[in-house]
Amino acid sequence: MTRARLPERRPNFTTQIEYENRAYSVTLGFDVRSNRVAEVFTHGAKVGSGMDRLIDDVCVALSLLLQHGVDPAPLAASMGRLGDGKSPASIIGALADLIAREVQP
Repeated sequence: MTRARLPERRPNFTTQIEYENRAYSVTLGFDVRSNRVAEVFTHGAKVGSGMDRLIDDVCVALSLLLQHGVDPAPLAASMGRLGDGKSPASIIGALADLIAREVQP
């Protein structure tokens, strides 16, 4: 699949999620041509920490998957879950769940 490059300006919105008692600010950017989430940025870990660097890389990976046409719902469904079968096992799964819920701006 070919990557769909995003326009320079695009709609986005910022929301908060909580994972393991820590608040994260998440901005989702939308591709106006497809009306789908096409990028994700997340902040909330201590700046410069290993978690901060990990989340930055995860956001790049998730954004590239979305820009290559990966459907967010199966992506979220493939993430690890805690013993209840519903709760995401990591912040990565929590981000994938959020993206899967947001189908339009």
